[in-house]
Amino acid sequence: MRIAFPQEVRRIDRDIIERGMPSLLLMENAARSVFEEVLKLGVNKGVVLCGSGNNGGDGYAVARLLLNRGLDISVIACYPPSSEDCRSNAAFFSSMGGSIFGLQELSNLEHLLRESDLVVDGIFGTGFHGKLENRLASLIELVNSLNVYRIAIDIPSGVSGFDGSIAEQAFMADKTVTFATGKTGQFIYPGREYCGEVVVKNEGFSSTIIESHSSCYLIDDETVVKLLPLRPPNSYKGTYGRVLIIGGSEKYSGAPLLSAIGAMFSGCGMVYTYTPPEAAMVIRNSLPESISLVSSGSHFSIDDLPVISELVENVDSVVIGPGIGREEDTVYAIQKLFGRFSEKSFVVDADALYALSKDLSVLSRMRNSLTTPHQGEFRILSKSEPDLKSLMNFCRSNQCMTILKGASSVLCDQNGRLDINVTGTTGLAKGGSGDLLSGTIGSFAAQTGDMKRAAILGMYFMGKASELMSCADPSKTASSIGRSYSEVFSYLEELRG
Repeated sequence: MRIAFPQEVRRIDRDIIERGMPSLLLMENAARSVFEEVLKLGVNKGVVLCGSGNNGGDGYAVARLLLNRGLDISVIACYPPSSEDCRSNAAFFSSMGGSIFGLQELSNLEHLLRESDLVVDGIFGTGFHGKLENRLASLIELVNSLNVYRIAIDIPSGVSGFDGSIAEQAFMADKTVTFATGKTGQFIYPGREYCGEVVVKNEGFSSTIIESHSSCYLIDDETVVKLLPLRPPNSYKGTYGRVLIIGGSEKYSGAPLLSAIGAMFSGCGMVYTYTPPEAAMVIRNSLPESISLVSSGSHFSIDDLPVISELVENVDSVVIGPGIGREEDTVYAIQKLFGRFSEKSFVVDADALYALSKDLSVLSRMRNSLTTPHQGEFRILSKSEPDLKSLMNFCRSNQCMTILKGASSVLCDQNGRLDINVTGTTGLAKGGSGDLLSGTIGSFAAQTGDMKRAAILGMYFMGKASELMSCADPSKTASSIGRSYSEVFSYLEELRG
């Protein structure tokens, strides 16, 4: 599904208005979308919080529609109306006998709010940035503490529509009704939590205009069904690619096994592992279908390059890093391998990211590769904070593709375009999930020859498997999630028909 940054949504609005759609009608359509969601709740008394701009105008229009329907509705004007459409809708609401209260004396409004069973937030919308002033923060803190149903118009006040970051206080919505298309900040934590259920309404918005201005995607079932590789009946193991997993050390013997499980159960035809003896023993005992090769010593080193080089030449993708360690000669060997095979499809994970951070110059030459850091690894790799702006700058400046892993994982390509994954459960918040993900992506890269496609499939698969499993989240493990990939395949085949 297409989603957009706030500045892209403003261009969508402007384009639609310039093509003849009156802005007041656009606002009326938005208000009616919220009105329809409120009617489903069966509430009787509510308060609409209105700002000064177009989000406030939406709020006044919602209040008017609800008042006209017979609900007991009041407005708290957090700021005086300033935009023309906001002033018009405030006047319409007032002319119908609607009550508008100022925010000057919050204590006098507390009783009104406590008697309500609905609060609608129409203060800022996607235009919010910076901090909330004290009186507004106090209002939102009060509203969040009440036993009321909370709906946000477009996006909760205090939440960034760009990256989901929040102010000291932010409106905690049960549901967010958003217009035209979803906004990036609605799907990235912590903003994702504050949005509640996100309902996208696009009445009056041309799909052609939306697509022409929106540059980001939310990974959904429909997207994945289209990307999932077909499996022709006359195929053989070579049809589904060959992946090599390089990793493991005396301390981390299970990491490459988890990557191999991800690769095997996501459909790769041939899974090779190259690890120290301790890790090889674990893999051979747990996954006999893989081809487990043994390195020359207790950790990956320059002595392994001749054998590794031959292996890399004969596989379709390489996963490097799970459990590989940070020995000095390991770092050196990884750097040499990257330099020698810059055209190969690498999934770079875990301590291989540490090795890469010592010399980022090779990244711009690794056009077919993917880095998969979590937040701490991203700090080391990029020398910057793990936020959306830094991720986009990193990928553009290094001409690389990166997944910033988290509760909402974000894939950013060389042009700064984003794909956001929201599948998953807290069952993934355990050691080994990153190893499973890297192997899954490496598998799909081997099957499809397309690293971006593989990254989208890999993120979705791991998250969806954790959702479809019958056991409770605390009992889920990376290995059990990987072995449940069959449930995802069945789910997608049913959708495919």
